[in-house]
Amino acid sequence: MESITPQFGVIKSSDTIEKLTKLIYVYNSVDMSYIGSYSTVQCSKEFNMGKDTLYKYILNGFQFKGKIFSRVLLHNP
Repeated sequence: MESITPQFGVIKSSDTIEKLTKLIYVYNSVDMSYIGSYSTVQCSKEFNMGKDTLYKYILNGFQFKGKIFSRVLLHNP
């Protein structure tokens, strides 16, 4: 039986995975210091929050437990 999806079973390279991963940048809300960048799953586990809660705070730009979450880089690397 053939798969409907042509990419089924194809192993993705690390470059491809990096391109597909959407990063979340985390900052301290007091002084806007950069804490780190995380994938969505890593971020929700690291900061003990559900993905729905995480998305809510990303969209609204509000702080959550002293942290600000963003999809865009707010500092110069």
